[in-house]
Amino acid sequence: MFVTGVGTVSALGVGVGADVVEALARTPAIGPIRAFPTAGLRSHLGAEVGDLTPYLTPEEVRRLSRVCQLAVVACRLAMADAGVEAGALPGLGLVLGSQWGDFRSSEEFARGYLARGPLGLSPMIFPNTVMNAMAALAAINLGARGPMLTVNQAGIAGELAVARAAGLVAAGRAPAVLAGGVDELCPIVFRELTRLGTTSPRGAGPEGCWPFDRRANGTVLGEGATTVLLETEDSARARGARVYADLTGVAWGNLPAPAHGFPTRRRRAPAVIRRALAGAGREPAEVDAVYLTGSGDPTQDVCELDLIGVVFGTPGASGPRLTALTPLAGDHAGLGVLAVAGAAVATLGGGRLPPLPDLRTPVRGGFAFATNGGAGSRSAQTVLVHGLARGGGHVALLLERAGAARRERAAA
Repeated sequence: MFVTGVGTVSALGVGVGADVVEALARTPAIGPIRAFPTAGLRSHLGAEVGDLTPYLTPEEVRRLSRVCQLAVVACRLAMADAGVEAGALPGLGLVLGSQWGDFRSSEEFARGYLARGPLGLSPMIFPNTVMNAMAALAAINLGARGPMLTVNQAGIAGELAVARAAGLVAAGRAPAVLAGGVDELCPIVFRELTRLGTTSPRGAGPEGCWPFDRRANGTVLGEGATTVLLETEDSARARGARVYADLTGVAWGNLPAPAHGFPTRRRRAPAVIRRALAGAGREPAEVDAVYLTGSGDPTQDVCELDLIGVVFGTPGASGPRLTALTPLAGDHAGLGVLAVAGAAVATLGGGRLPPLPDLRTPVRGGFAFATNGGAGSRSAQTVLVHGLARGGGHVALLLERAGAARRERAAA
């Protein structure tokens, strides 16, 4: 199936497919959080989205919660990028992933009750407290009347949304599906994750996001929304759509792991990656680049590299180039979908792989990490987007340069 539209809202900027290459070439957008005080906390950094009012009507600014605004803008941009007006694609579906949902609205709703009892429960706020509020409001805005689904497995919500959307298209449930991820920086979530020790600095050392580096000591949170439009070949051809990439391999599953941990080394079996490769009819040697989760959690980073190493070996410069977007835009549910957009538009379409901005001492040798110093310049034909979450959640998405897979199948 084809990727035909991209809309993104992150700390790197707001835009469509053509803007992704430039956005991913920018310096990291992580800095001190300005939206709420962090005094007294161990963590102070985040990747914040700027003002969205230029992309919204005055009524939307007033009535939509901020996380819903992020979702609506990203979906609207993806549809515009695909050249499709609202309501113009019959049966359009929507799958949106979120780690935290609209937590600000939930907090405000609860505080109203605590302050005034039942009379303090706002009927205007209540609809935003459910997990599918962002998807529902985006679907209404777009006139999407096909299947709608919200997924919220923390750590891979965005990647899983793309996988589930691809499943809907492949099963004939919808000719086209918008797939995305959305999260916002929320004071209470930020405070509790810091208290639980998931954010940097966890233990000693300075605060920062350094995935796959020996300095890594936790993740840095971000916010935003990115969506991609997936279409069947028939749907895209019928309207003469521009195609960014073919999504040829999709797989997801779970590794045996503790509820909030990662699998032990002997249980790090990459069956999900192999299923995605098999579904696309590709061998590991044909993968040119891999977008990894790269959260900056030391245990997660090592586990992810072990999975990659089992499939691809550690062939050094001759192997696939590895990167992650977390040090650029912070950890949030939209990041996995931004990786899909980056793979499609920047790497397959533009021949550019965003580097890890400050990798000094890798925790594993033998891998071709993409760095500012360069890690190979061959043109990419096939890219893997890899997601790994606490609890063993695992997603693999294989994208190929537009038309390449079809030409090979025709030649065979």
